[in-house]
Amino acid sequence: MANIKITILSDKLQGTSYVLTNDSYTVGRSDTADICIPEPTISGHHCTFIKNEDGLYFLKDEGSTNGTRVNGEKLAETDEPVLLNNGDLLQFGNIEVLFENTEGHKSEGSRTMTVINLDDTGDVSHTSNLKSLGIAKPPKRPPSLRDNKKQNAVFMVIIILLILGILGAIGYFVVPMFSGN
Repeated sequence: MANIKITILSDKLQGTSYVLTNDSYTVGRSDTADICIPEPTISGHHCTFIKNEDGLYFLKDEGSTNGTRVNGEKLAETDEPVLLNNGDLLQFGNIEVLFENTEGHKSEGSRTMTVINLDDTGDVSHTSNLKSLGIAKPPKRPPSLRDNKKQNAVFMVIIILLILGILGAIGYFVVPMFSGN
């Protein structure tokens, strides 16, 4: 059984999914739309999903104000419906939606997905500049606490002078009190 669905990726409805089984679905801000997305950048009747006899879904813009896009390509109301493939990124106004078709229908169009394994390239030295997403690094110390030899030497001299000053003050005031003079 086919598992064809759309999942909203942005805004307050992020993660909301709609399973597609009917022959058509209207998408819009209106309560009468089959898939109602109450967002100001979506028209009342924004676009329509259409299923053909082979069970493939197409998307058609219905004259929306802010446009409908499939993988970044804007659809016009006068355009023919566009065939949707698994993983297509749709945009209704400012809302991004993922189209998922796990049934595995192959389209006549060409689609390439490339995976690069950096371990197989032989040179992975350039990956050190990549941001680590999985390993927590200790926080950087503020500049005032970083290792600075000159600053540390001055700091140590100040501490030693303070200690000598305190010892001198103790010797000047306390020793005469105990000597009886």
